Amino acid sequence: MKSTKIALLLVLFVGAMTAQAQQDVQVFVPGNASGGFGNPIDQVVPLVAALAAAGPGTITVTYVSGTVTDSGVVDTGPNGVPWDEPGLQFPLQEAKGVSRGRVNNLDALIGAFVPRSRVDHSGFNPIDGTKNLTRVGLLPSRLFLIGEGITLDVREAGTLFLGINDMHVGGNSGGFNVEVTGP
Repeated sequence: MKSTKIALLLVLFVGAMTAQAQQDVQVFVPGNASGGFGNPIDQVVPLVAALAAAGPGTITVTYVSGTVTDSGVVDTGPNGVPWDEPGLQFPLQEAKGVSRGRVNNLDALIGAFVPRSRVDHSGFNPIDGTKNLTRVGLLPSRLFLIGEGITLDVREAGTLFLGINDMHVGGNSGGFNVEVTGP
């Protein structure tokens, strides 16, 4: 009987510790936070630090509300809108190493998960690290589409950054309210 009580207390303690380890934050991502990704760029606004994850686990991002209106007077939700703009490169296109043609998600909600070792590096800034804009920055290959929501499995400690899939953000307004949950 005594060992059963101890086992039950241990299960409750571990469950409580796991529940305490989860973070739940509300984040606003402004419509101009593109991190300087894409080409050409008119303004460099860092991506927003949404969640510093303590270690392995699952991060969930859920769109709550808001729209982005860009300088082309396109008004959209987190999935973005199709846009045909020859000669330009949007952030998610830069992530794939392509440019020109149709983009399926202009002004969509995007993200990048960056390991703690890079975030903690002296001089780190959550902007494009390939354009000599910062000593240590984000790599385009880390960008991914979030849209209305995503669940990510992360293997290590790091920070989730959020932004907008647009390269001409000087005239953008609005933004997205999201909920982020993770370890």
